[in-house]
Amino acid sequence: MKLSVKLPVLLWGTGVSLLTLLIFHQTHSTPVLAEEISVDTLLQYGCGQWFFSGVNIPWQNGGFGADFATVEEWNQHTYSASQTGAMFADLASAGVNSVRWWLFTDGRGAPEFNANSGGSVTGLDANFLPSMASAIQLAQKHNIYIVFTLWDFSMVFADGTADSWSTGQHAGMHGNLITNSTDRQGFINNALLPMLAYPVGGYTIGTHPNVLGWEIINEPEWIITDLDALDGRAVQPVTLAQMQRFVAELSSAIHQHSSQMVTVGSAALKWNSDTALGATGNVWDDAALSPYAANGTLDFYQIHYYGWMNGDGIWWSYSPLVNSVADASLDKPTIVGEFPANAIDTGTTLSGLLNGIYNNGYAGAWTWSYSGVDGNGSWSNSKSAMTSFNQAHQGQTAVTLATCSNHVYLPSIVK
Repeated sequence: MKLSVKLPVLLWGTGVSLLTLLIFHQTHSTPVLAEEISVDTLLQYGCGQWFFSGVNIPWQNGGFGADFATVEEWNQHTYSASQTGAMFADLASAGVNSVRWWLFTDGRGAPEFNANSGGSVTGLDANFLPSMASAIQLAQKHNIYIVFTLWDFSMVFADGTADSWSTGQHAGMHGNLITNSTDRQGFINNALLPMLAYPVGGYTIGTHPNVLGWEIINEPEWIITDLDALDGRAVQPVTLAQMQRFVAELSSAIHQHSSQMVTVGSAALKWNSDTALGATGNVWDDAALSPYAANGTLDFYQIHYYGWMNGDGIWWSYSPLVNSVADASLDKPTIVGEFPANAIDTGTTLSGLLNGIYNNGYAGAWTWSYSGVDGNGSWSNSKSAMTSFNQAHQGQTAVTLATCSNHVYLPSIVK
């Protein structure tokens, strides 16, 4: 399936440094020579167009917010290099090419703040960046590509100051990072940019080829006042304009200081489409984000899908099986970033979900989740179907970054 949107194509040449040529930027690259073509709905990466078949991997050893960070109240840091290596090997054996992995969640473990409640960002703890670097190197070993999720919508829930032994003092109450420009810039300067600049095996985190991209926030719609979907636990809800500025400014910083892509984990197609059944409009498209920051737009969309979104299929449905990429008028490659690994309440099997998502023109599918953190299944529920799907579509799922034969390129980032 082809999109009608016209985007430039970058081709890499033999011997070109990967440091500057890791990612195809749909709107952020200026190639020396560009050919206007109709872009496939798969995600352009390197010299190919791929279907990113993957798995969500929260949270290692039950450590919500502690995979890379350290929750100081009980010194919880759950990252394990040996477990990560074994997990990646298992996933790779099934043809999985990508994972989605959360970083800061609600702020309980990282970044570091100058106050117990809320506060400004001062840096990252000693475990954070070395653990990330370890995970990235293991991903490279097993040909796995990571999308790191910076924040979760729970960042604006009530903090743990009243009962720090349940969540940690720093869990929640970080709406100031969204609404306050000084605090937002403090997060960028003291956490985001040092993370992107951290060295990993001859690269930096921000230029490593196995970091596919960055998700600014998971399911932000639940904490936005003017979308009629507000989660009652949000004690610091924000407006849509405030969230769009937050997304755009962080996206701009990532584009300026890395060679990687940016996305948002939209809670449903409802808010990422103008034409899907019952949709209220695409609040994450270029027109919505570009007024807030130069180069602050997204490189690909990401939507989530669970059974309740099936709707009646006539007046409303946010299902990617009901709404193809064309039906939803999606002008960027779009990954279904969460859907149940056991296909619960979807009305079909996991094989049906995978093939339906693929056939409807989406650019990837990430099951929720690897370790079975809730009732939506685990890797044991999904391994067989994922293996069969990936074997059937090896031409689109066996990602390789081999150099192109054409010698046409320009560095994505000029510093």
